[in-house]
Amino acid sequence: APGRVRKRKKKPYTNRRKDLWLRATTNPTSARIAMKPHLISFKLCPFVQKAVLALLVKDIDFDIEYIDLESPPDWFSQVSPLGKVPVLKIGDEILFESSVIIEYLDEVYGQPLHPNDPLQKAQNRSWMEFGNECLFNGFNLITCESEAAFNEQREALQKKMDQLEAQLSSGPYFNGERLSLVDLSFAPFFQRQQFIADFTPGIIDEARHQKLARWSDALLQLPQLAASAVPELKPMYLGMIEKRGGYAATLLP
Repeated sequence: APGRVRKRKKKPYTNRRKDLWLRATTNPTSARIAMKPHLISFKLCPFVQKAVLALLVKDIDFDIEYIDLESPPDWFSQVSPLGKVPVLKIGDEILFESSVIIEYLDEVYGQPLHPNDPLQKAQNRSWMEFGNECLFNGFNLITCESEAAFNEQREALQKKMDQLEAQLSSGPYFNGERLSLVDLSFAPFFQRQQFIADFTPGIIDEARHQKLARWSDALLQLPQLAASAVPELKPMYLGMIEKRGGYAATLLP
């Protein structure tokens, strides 16, 4: 009819950040997703690198702050009860311990990397913890003082590699075709073992660890791996070996 004012149809709203803000009024998780995670890091730490890998693989926008663990800032003890990195800040909330952090990121952001089956998920968590032990053994390898202790640590690591070899499928990743949190947990370990293999025989024997060698190669080729650490990681790592003055330092070129 003449004179009628037509109501304009509202266009569908497409601004993702505002949509997250609107959802946040009723959903606390959405409120946290709208906040940019802030990661507190130490440049040489492989456990921090696990968290950065999860952030990168899940395409999460984040900030990172590097501290010196030998001389941490005064505020660090207030956010890190164990005095370790990584620490993840979500607004005013704090998370610590690398496995806890990557599981939180996996649960909240995007499609999960963890398996859906509860038993397989629990098994994956077990192997993530095994990966932590491998990282500790790897650190012991480069810091032990004598050749005998070095060979003992090397043998212990090779036995762990035997256990992994028996566990692996045809690959390319730990659970087969699909990348998982187990893969992100082991990638920094294999990266550091690659650094060590440049100056002394590595712990992965390709004849003895065929599946493991393929898995390691697949993880080392992840584009996110190089981006998960500072560009100077390798010289810093070799410099740390030299500074520690253990048996491994005598093998450096």
